[in-house]
This record gives sequence, C-alpha cells and structure tokens, in this order.
Amino acid sequence: MRHLAYSFDISITSELSVHSSGVGEAGGGTGSGITHYGAGNSDKGTITVDVLGVQPDTGLIVNVSEQGRGDRSAEPAMCVVYGIGSVVCDSSKKVNEEEMSLLRVLGRNFVNPSQLDAKRHWQNIEAMAGGKETNDYTIASDDTNGMLGIDYLRVLTIEGANGYRADTRGTLSYNQKLSVPVLLKEDTVTREHVAQGQDNRIEQQLTLTLTTDSLAQAATAL
Repeated sequence: MRHLAYSFDISITSELSVHSSGVGEAGGGTGSGITHYGAGNSDKGTITVDVLGVQPDTGLIVNVSEQGRGDRSAEPAMCVVYGIGSVVCDSSKKVNEEEMSLLRVLGRNFVNPSQLDAKRHWQNIEAMAGGKETNDYTIASDDTNGMLGIDYLRVLTIEGANGYRADTRGTLSYNQKLSVPVLLKEDTVTREHVAQGQDNRIEQQLTLTLTTDSLAQAATAL
C-alpha cells in the first residue's frame, strides 16, 4: 500500500561507574572512589517500511527492516502499529531501538485533534509487564502546508532486578496531510543498576529523515 524509506544516523555512548571502598593502603582510614569505564559506537544507514494493510482495530500492518553501514542491520520484521504509539512485532525477529522510535509515530491518527487539550498537548500511556511507558506530545508549531512541529518527552520505566529508566527528549516534523513523520531527532538517556556498586549510563542520539514516500510520489505524478 505504501513504501517509506528513512536515512538514520545514530550515536551511542555508555559509561559504567564502579564504586569502590575500603581501608587505605597506609591504614589511615577508609577510602572510597568511583572508576569510570566508557565505550561507544555509531552507525548510519536506511530504515525501510512497507505498509501491508490495515486491521479492523485500525492497526497498521507493516514490514520494517534496517540496513546499516556497521553492525545495526536488521532483517525484515512484521509489526502492527497504532496511533496511540503501541507497537507489536514478531518476537522472533530483532527490531532495533531506532526502528521502534519510527514505528511509534507511524500509526493511523497519530495526531488526533480530538485528543488535544487547550495547550495542544496529548499523552499516551502504555502499561506492560513490569513497567510503564509514558509519552507526552505538544504541537509547538504548524504551517499552512500541514507541517507540524512536535516536541515530545518519553519516560520508560522497567522494574525488577534488571530494571532501568530511559528518558527521551525529541522533536518531530510531521506532515499531517500525508500522515507521515518527515524528520525525527531524539536524545535518550538510560540509567540502569547493573550490580552491587555498579551503575551504567547510556546516551543515544538519533536522527531519522524521510527520503522516500511512494504515496507522495504518486500524488505528485497526478
């Protein structure tokens, strides 16, 4: 029904903090310190989405895949995406974080005027096993061509022994006439307690840019 392609640029850095304490070598008292270990990588490439159909519950059936220059490529995976930001994918396939960032804003009626409050804001909350994801969106600007500028904040909290919290701040350029995100930029900071005395901080910076839209091309050809 529709073919979309996005270029992506992603950068990930991590810092593991190891807290240590004990008696000083000279025996003169208790000392403590923190040792930091850093790592990082980046990649660029293309994310492709093929829209296959629409379910009776308005879920959009899509096939998503990723082709990176480095190690972030992912084979095609079938997913169903909803306007409220929910995404359900084939659990046997790998779907990267950058693919999920795109799928969250691809659903039908992602921008629903009936959901906006007086500040042109809306919120989606999704409960899941052991956690919760909250997305707050605000329309910051719009123009006569139907292009919306949207600011958003996402908080994902996972409880339990392997729990973590991820905070995302992003901006989105959204073509309301064609119901498609055109440009997405976001910065995510994830904090997790790895083990006793060990904490990890991961920062991910992502840019997605629409490069191909078969629907727009078909409309232009008319």
